Amino acid sequence: MPLCSEEILAVAQSMNALSLSEIEVLSLLDRVDVKFILHETQFRQILDRVRNRYHVLEVQGVRGGRYYTTYFDTPDYFMYETHHNGARVRFKVRWRWYEDSGVIFLEVKEKSNKDRTIKRRAVIPEPLTTLDGSLRSWLPTSYTIDPATLRPVVWNRFRRLMLADMERQERITVDLDLRFGANGQTRFMPGLVIVEVKQQKFSLQSPIAQELHRLQVHPTHISKYCVSMAMLYPKLKANRFKPMLRKLERICSE
Repeated sequence: MPLCSEEILAVAQSMNALSLSEIEVLSLLDRVDVKFILHETQFRQILDRVRNRYHVLEVQGVRGGRYYTTYFDTPDYFMYETHHNGARVRFKVRWRWYEDSGVIFLEVKEKSNKDRTIKRRAVIPEPLTTLDGSLRSWLPTSYTIDPATLRPVVWNRFRRLMLADMERQERITVDLDLRFGANGQTRFMPGLVIVEVKQQKFSLQSPIAQELHRLQVHPTHISKYCVSMAMLYPKLKANRFKPMLRKLERICSE
């Protein structure tokens, strides 16, 4: 892991901890998400300034858990295309393995036409390479794609710090050391940090949002799924994501 990522994790070690059962109160499965992208050196400054305002999730002695995610799509990449075309209602289907706890969830994330993120998930015993109709029972009624048509298309791995402010009902995810992969290719994103502020209703009074604003880091729309697909499937239409890909390249080259 890059040196600055290690420094960020070292700061997290000095913060007050929350257990998994404590943070589950803030699951926020129906929420507003606001994302920011920045370089590790900037986030290191921010975390220093807010370390006393948040608690950090600790699972089995680990702060900065390891995540491994695989996304599914149809053979014609329907879900990617709906994201690229800016559809108001769109979905992602994935399994996510929380490597430190060993728990694996099969998840569907829906972005509603009211710009809210609604997540549904079910525990599965092992990673899947195919889905079938028996899984439809936990899918939202608005999801009309036959699960049996879905197949794995791209994966990502990263370290995630989970910060929480229980009083403000705010949860922050901080993704470090990102890697994307598909079809035997791997892309490492050196220096990149993705911060996501999750609230029932977004407020710029959030301590971390104020610090991001102070450094002129502004909210942005980014999907790890979409940018990894655009990087690793060059034949797919990607005009909508090219400005973001250029921005990521600039951050990773600093």
